[in-house]
Amino acid sequence: MSVRDVIFVFLLLLSSELQVQGTDSKTAKKKGSNIHDILIINQLPHSTWLTLRLLGRTLADRGHSVTMMMPDDVFKHLISTPVQDKVKYEGAPCEPGTLAAGRAFEGHYWEGEYTNLLAAVENYLAAGSKSCEAILLHLDRQAAKGLKYDVVLSTAPDFPCGPVLARYFGLPSAIVYVPSSSLLFGSGNPFPLAYWPVMPSGFLTEMTFKEKIQNVLYYLGARYYHGVECSAFDFIVHKYISNDTNTEELLYNTDLWLSVADFTVEFARPTMPNVINIAGYNSVDPKPLPKDLEDFMQSSGDAGVILFSLGSTTAGMPERIEQVILNAFAQVPQKVIWKLAPDIDPSSVKFPPNVKPMSWVPQVDLLAHKKMKLFVTHGGTNGVYESVNHGVPMVSLPLAVDHHDNVARVVGRGLGVRLDIFTMTTEELLQAINHVLSTKSYQENVDRAARILSDQLTKPMDRAMWWIEHLIRHGGLPHLRTRAHKIPFHEYFLLDVIALFVAVLAVVLGGVVCVCRLAFRKKRGQQGQKVKKDN
Repeated sequence: MSVRDVIFVFLLLLSSELQVQGTDSKTAKKKGSNIHDILIINQLPHSTWLTLRLLGRTLADRGHSVTMMMPDDVFKHLISTPVQDKVKYEGAPCEPGTLAAGRAFEGHYWEGEYTNLLAAVENYLAAGSKSCEAILLHLDRQAAKGLKYDVVLSTAPDFPCGPVLARYFGLPSAIVYVPSSSLLFGSGNPFPLAYWPVMPSGFLTEMTFKEKIQNVLYYLGARYYHGVECSAFDFIVHKYISNDTNTEELLYNTDLWLSVADFTVEFARPTMPNVINIAGYNSVDPKPLPKDLEDFMQSSGDAGVILFSLGSTTAGMPERIEQVILNAFAQVPQKVIWKLAPDIDPSSVKFPPNVKPMSWVPQVDLLAHKKMKLFVTHGGTNGVYESVNHGVPMVSLPLAVDHHDNVARVVGRGLGVRLDIFTMTTEELLQAINHVLSTKSYQENVDRAARILSDQLTKPMDRAMWWIEHLIRHGGLPHLRTRAHKIPFHEYFLLDVIALFVAVLAVVLGGVVCVCRLAFRKKRGQQGQKVKKDN
């Protein structure tokens, strides 16, 4: 071999070594990287969409690659114009129906009596499960092209799609949720029925005997609905994952539960170690209002401003209820900002001179304004905590589901009052507004709650970010899950142990009774023999 050949071989080996080292270096960098691919599943256009969107934006601002996947019809409804943020929004091709089913379900809120509710629920869950399957197939096609994620983040007010997708793709799972009864079952959370009211009872933590009976019935009903809710997705699990498991089991295996709650408002109760309270996550620093809105606020003088918003449930409000509210607002000295449904033309309603209708409002910025005096709300979770965070008392008009329970907490903590929106009169609403504004205790209580809510070791959003990243770093948090879901009903409530104690006690008492009877008979017999001898 010539010197030239030796040099060539040496350079070739050196080049190969450098390539291997470079590859190893890139691999090490990838493994040690703090940048992750995060998948967010959003199936509904409700307030949960705003929650997931804010969490997604914050994750993206921290450098993560964030994709929010949703059914195509929901995507077209929510993302009608290009969105200027770092989150990638994507619609999965599927048959239209999820959006319509969600709106039909919400439409029952205004019926009060929930006419044909069962059919609406069945249609709602069927549409949700079909869109979940469509998202799974869409993601599967992407995975075949090499696209992979590190975690699945979802919300599950009714659709437990996130845990199903997490199991299919072998990913850790986190759920952002309002602490409803159904989802507390999923986290394995205990239910102290003696002092913790089950949704949607609307009870306070101090219940009468009758309310405790009703609370148990609500618990059994919630258990039943939880089973119905999960079983609607079982066909996906059996078709794509395994016949040996089901949706309820996959929901129980969720690693992390981010609860939009805080015991400043929520009634005290035990929670699991993988349940992290993040209420106040959306309490960002308020921004200055647009000039026209700021001028309106300043024009209110010492009387101040009332904000009226029913969130996403505003659409479909009956004209009679609308007129009751308008008549009440026409008689207050405050200025009023009325949050309209997006599809309502302000010119179609005759508003009093002191009422400013708006299709969209910067709610946090308004609640933080020094002129804001009162929030008239349906009692949605985000709105309640935003109001508390900025020290604004409430008049609450709950419609359905978690509204009644949120409002029960508002009333129980002395942060506001509650009215029945379906039966209230103009005079009752006017009286409630004046009562809250003229009673110092409501403002004092909400100011104290605001101070407590803001006085935390870490900000709620920072806490949520740390836990999501902690979950990704360790590929799951099984050590934080309890065995509650694996224990049969009779063992969970120790009915077998109680039965044993009752049986032992019965045997002991039975033995004592038998001994006493024998002793009594013997004594009686001796007395009889003595009487005969005396005779």
